[in-house]
Amino acid sequence: MPRPVKTRTRRLAACTVAACASFGLLATAGGGTADAATAPAHPFPAHTAYKVGVLPSATQTTRDAAVKKAYDSWKSAYLVKGCASNEYYVSTKGDDDAPHNGTVSEAQGYGMNIVPLMAGYDSDAKAEFDGLWQLVKDHKDADGLMQWQLDGKTCEYTDSGTPDSATDGDLDIGYGLILADKQWGGYTADAKAWLASFYAHDVAPDGHLKCEDDGPTTDTRPSDMMLDHLRAFAAYDTAHDWNKVVTRTEAVISEFTAGYSSSAGLLSDFVVNANTTSPKPAPADYQEDQPDNIVGYNSLRVPWHLGTDALVNGSSTAAVAYGAAKKESACLKSLSGGNPAKVQPHIKLNCANGNVSGDTEAEEAGDSAGPAAMASGDQAWTDAIWKQLASNPFEDAYYGETIKMLVYIVMAGDYWSPAA
Repeated sequence: MPRPVKTRTRRLAACTVAACASFGLLATAGGGTADAATAPAHPFPAHTAYKVGVLPSATQTTRDAAVKKAYDSWKSAYLVKGCASNEYYVSTKGDDDAPHNGTVSEAQGYGMNIVPLMAGYDSDAKAEFDGLWQLVKDHKDADGLMQWQLDGKTCEYTDSGTPDSATDGDLDIGYGLILADKQWGGYTADAKAWLASFYAHDVAPDGHLKCEDDGPTTDTRPSDMMLDHLRAFAAYDTAHDWNKVVTRTEAVISEFTAGYSSSAGLLSDFVVNANTTSPKPAPADYQEDQPDNIVGYNSLRVPWHLGTDALVNGSSTAAVAYGAAKKESACLKSLSGGNPAKVQPHIKLNCANGNVSGDTEAEEAGDSAGPAAMASGDQAWTDAIWKQLASNPFEDAYYGETIKMLVYIVMAGDYWSPAA
């Protein structure tokens, strides 16, 4: 479908706090007045024993403290109370992903993962999660999934055409509901209803993930291949065949990389012919105004997702993710000389820098490699990426800083699966 699922343009200028808060009130960092809700079952820090790989060399206490500091910064900058008094949203300020610093479903899903994972440190986490979920419920499309882009002034759907959803946001919202149910209880009906809508509209007949709920059944977006989420769905929601989705997602990864990136394990931003045994890179300008046929601002997230699946589920259950993550980690380390600040956001499938004019620097490109580096067991590379997380060398805004927040939680050893 010819709409920009996520158009990425580098922006270095930051807006003022007053301007960024035009869509609501910026949330205060850290704790605050405690919600009178049930105490979290898995309070931060979780200190999860991952099944493969290494952790950063920094002590656990140091890692936990770094995550808390990053969360305070992220929350004060991007978690906003609005549009309504009982709603919260994650602002996309600084990245132009929605007009007037509004939100997109991807951002809302990120928030619905981050907040329950930080419960126990953030005493307002349940109230904030409920506000994030309330905004989703108040902005659903005809399929019962979140409208993918909301204007910051009107709080209304802002893209052209009939409101529709984006699969990455749908995935993270569903996963967030399961996290919240395991953390506090009381979300089972909402989570299962959401997963039913997702399965009906975002899953193609053969089991691969579509790019959006009303999109074609012939393409897919590798950055949506959150296999740890899909495995959690399978354990939580037995009414739908999530194992079919896992199996087909893994097959697309294997078939694509065998044909186009056998040594580097890379996946292009968009993939066509996903409903066949011969998936291939999409044309250069298939969905967005960047090369969609190589790694870009979408697929730079793949080593984060595949690495996380390997860490949480192990080298046997997550064999495809583990294998691809190790190859991607090695490719990105080689290209950058082991300096994560030199990882470009655009990488050719043969593991060469994309060198896209004016778009060769983005902090999130190196940050996202962290879970893959950990899964591969590369201590030096893991430590270099962990060190970069404490800085913002390219002045990334919402997108990079939110990816960093989730990667921080994983790399600290504080990410846990609700399927465990």
